[in-house]
Amino acid sequence: MKNGKKFGFRLGLMALTFSLVLGACSSNGGSSSGNATATSSGSSGNGPVTLTVWGSPSLSLPNNENLSTPEEIEKNQDIYAYIQAEMEKKFPGIKIEYVNKGWADELRQNLMVSVMAGNPPDVSFGEEFIPEFAKMHALSEVPEEYTKDLVPGPMAAAKFDGKNYGVSGMTGIFALMYNKDVMKKAGLDPNAPPKTWNEWLEMSRKITEAGKGEYYGSVVQTTGLGGTFRIAPFMRQLGGDLTTPDWQQVTFDTPENAKALAFLKELSKTAPSGSTALNDEGALYNMVHHGKAAFGVAGPWHISWSATENCDCGFVPLPVPDGGKRANVIVGNTIWFVLKQSKNQEAGMEYLRIIASQGYQEKYALASGRMPSNKLAGSNAELIKAIPQLAVYAEIVENEEAGPLPVYAKNGPKVWEAWHKAQESVLVGDKPIEASLAEAQKTAEDLLK
Repeated sequence: MKNGKKFGFRLGLMALTFSLVLGACSSNGGSSSGNATATSSGSSGNGPVTLTVWGSPSLSLPNNENLSTPEEIEKNQDIYAYIQAEMEKKFPGIKIEYVNKGWADELRQNLMVSVMAGNPPDVSFGEEFIPEFAKMHALSEVPEEYTKDLVPGPMAAAKFDGKNYGVSGMTGIFALMYNKDVMKKAGLDPNAPPKTWNEWLEMSRKITEAGKGEYYGSVVQTTGLGGTFRIAPFMRQLGGDLTTPDWQQVTFDTPENAKALAFLKELSKTAPSGSTALNDEGALYNMVHHGKAAFGVAGPWHISWSATENCDCGFVPLPVPDGGKRANVIVGNTIWFVLKQSKNQEAGMEYLRIIASQGYQEKYALASGRMPSNKLAGSNAELIKAIPQLAVYAEIVENEEAGPLPVYAKNGPKVWEAWHKAQESVLVGDKPIEASLAEAQKTAEDLLK
């Protein structure tokens, strides 16, 4: 990651300073719970509330950013109208300002800067960094009744010290996506995708050989956090992982992890030339959508994405190694939270209640093809009828052990940097697997001391 070391240092320094600042504030009687009755008048005194939200609770922001068809725009506006109407029931005249502050590291950095400056949003979303901000006392605790209908797996990413600091608005899990037309071209049965690692590798090699440079076997995402998400299921299938179950000790250099990376290294040899080094996820997976490759590891968002690209794509559970077990990782798991410095605690919590509700999640899932975290919404027969491929992901959720990526107790960005360096040096470069993992293990252990 460009400037990764400088960014990690700045973020760690800000986190330390912010912890000290908030610690001093809490000693002066600051509330630590979203249950506290805080003012909801916003900046307009006794007038209507103005709620600032970093993120998009629908297909796009209210201005229909990145949407093109009338149907997409209508669905997008319907979701915003639903949230507005629900909020109006408790806060008449409320104004909700939606702001795009990026995702992943960009969003994390923007949030850190905003809380340090004392002007964070009222509500935001995120994915893997919620426990880190909760540990810093930057988030408000969420009432248990708001989370009772949400699936435990996705909610694990919203917890810190046994308490909930957010709600999951949607979630995901990985499956194997395959282009049926490419399989046909290579003389393979498009209705018989691989079920084991050996079958997958054998099919990928046959497809690459048959394609003669026109099409290939598999795309393998290797770089950054996106690569880690797609590598983790294969390590877990063998009993490996990035940490111990309690997230207290790193376990980068295990034989199980090495075996998973060795398999993916072989699989990457069947990928389109240069594709393993791509940072652009859209460009990478459009190779499957457009018939340049047969297989890729895909979340439920690929259902609508591949359909938009006119791909005759199928979805099945990830292939499993000999002696392994089905396992996965929680991904695309959008967690919504209220910032503790917000002066609109009550309105912010009401926004979270709506995001967690069956009504909102059904609307969003039907519009986007994404998986709801609300159990009642997920069991809606209308949803499966409208998007049959979601049944594959529902079966995976039901039958595969899965959890989020770990959160490290300290120096998180630098620990991730060490792992990303290892995965890329193996899957993009030619560095020996054991040496790369041992180096990453040592670096991570030193950072966590």
